[in-house]
Amino acid sequence: MSKSKGFEHFYIGIHNETFYSKEEILERLSEDYIRGIIEGEGCFCSDRRSNGEKIPSFTLTMHIRDRELLEAIRDHLGLTCPVYTYNYREKNYTGRQRATLIIRDVATLKNTIVPLFKNKLLGFKGTQFDFWLKKFPYLNSLAYRED
Repeated sequence: MSKSKGFEHFYIGIHNETFYSKEEILERLSEDYIRGIIEGEGCFCSDRRSNGEKIPSFTLTMHIRDRELLEAIRDHLGLTCPVYTYNYREKNYTGRQRATLIIRDVATLKNTIVPLFKNKLLGFKGTQFDFWLKKFPYLNSLAYRED
């Protein structure tokens, strides 16, 4: 028997359970905890609009069983964007569902995401974040104001 089959067998019965409800998670969340999650699971990246223009985006993707955790992080940060679910369709991962929080709104990126992470990420994600800010320097300017 391969290691992965033994590993899956070990966790039969708890595959999609979470330890706390969304409300309990929300009570326990801290910005340091969120930064830790982002170090491992987050991505500072870009998307393309239909006209080809690159726009900044921030994504956090986890297994579907952690959807409530993603929703709690979203709520803790005061965001209104949805948490999406999809099937991961890459070789060896077929059928595994994922939950993703995607932020593309410039005001939210500038006023919430950048202050949360600026000079506070310790691993490679800090390097990725700095590169992202250099690629989209307007994210690092004065706070965005909607008129």
